[in-house]
Amino acid sequence: MLLVKHYVAQSPIHGLGVFTKVPIHAGETVWRFDPMFDVDIPAAALEHFPAEAVETVLRHAEYIPHLETFRLGNDGDMFMNHSDQPSLIDCGEEMIAAFDLPAGTELTCNYAEVCVIAFEQERSGAMRIAA
Repeated sequence: MLLVKHYVAQSPIHGLGVFTKVPIHAGETVWRFDPMFDVDIPAAALEHFPAEAVETVLRHAEYIPHLETFRLGNDGDMFMNHSDQPSLIDCGEEMIAAFDLPAGTELTCNYAEVCVIAFEQERSGAMRIAA
């Protein structure tokens, strides 16, 4: 769950992105996993989903290989784009600001640390769900 005021808008990186409405200080916690808000979806459950729902999960959820689970946020974090120099640092159950972020900054993460299957598919042309 995003812990800061945010909005979703057109991204210069890709499609839609999530942006901060407020300034954020370096090291401040911006996102935290909350099992009462975020949804964990077992990879095996995807076979029971309609194709459009599967596409949403593959494109917008983090895949956690050791749990064979997709984690889908229920707020703007599902629109967080990849950056090689992300504005957020993944700390597992939390993400913190990598540096001071002025209001209007796109919140990004590095998909090398936060596994998003559709991104990996686009990069490699291959599907990988389970480790």
